[in-house]
Amino acid sequence: MTSTTTSTAGLPPVGQPLHGASFGQAIKRFFQGYVQFSGRASRSEFWWAMLFTGLVSLVAQIPFWIAYVQLIVRTIELQERGVTASADQVAGPLGAMLGWLALLLVVGLALLLPTYAAMWRRLQDANFHGAFALLSIVGFGIVPLIMCILPSNPAGVQYDPAYRAMYGQGYAQPGQPGQQLYGQEPYGQEPYGHQQPGRGYGPPPAQG
Repeated sequence: MTSTTTSTAGLPPVGQPLHGASFGQAIKRFFQGYVQFSGRASRSEFWWAMLFTGLVSLVAQIPFWIAYVQLIVRTIELQERGVTASADQVAGPLGAMLGWLALLLVVGLALLLPTYAAMWRRLQDANFHGAFALLSIVGFGIVPLIMCILPSNPAGVQYDPAYRAMYGQGYAQPGQPGQQLYGQEPYGQEPYGHQQPGRGYGPPPAQG
């Protein structure tokens, strides 16, 4: 319990990008942001999560295909003996196949929302609106995936809820010269959340 608390202490919350996220951190944030479509996600957060969902889907499919092959083999055996296959004669492999198919549907539905949420946040980290993720519904899934490969864009800070709700006023938009940027430390240091994984976004520190 103590080690888990220590490993996550100081990390930015889900919705603020964690650059250089490990596999375990990415999976945890994937499920923590189950239906969180606001904010942003780093490339490591997104692609580690996609690797995880791919592996889970692959493992879940193996028993289904085994049952499917067993059904085909059983049907061929009956045909070779001149027997018309009936539901009772193939009930075993057919029932197993349908059972594993139901499990596949459950797994797919369980991963659907967090996958879209993670893609939504990753697109916004690249300064695209997260709604581009919906292109996959109409058969253009390759488009948002390519967009998710692109690096983080500082202008994507406009999608941070904290920026819009709390710290937006009085700070310059990304790229606007002459003013203090949101989340930027003074004296030319890197913005919050970008110099090391443990730093999240927040207001600039007071200058005394």
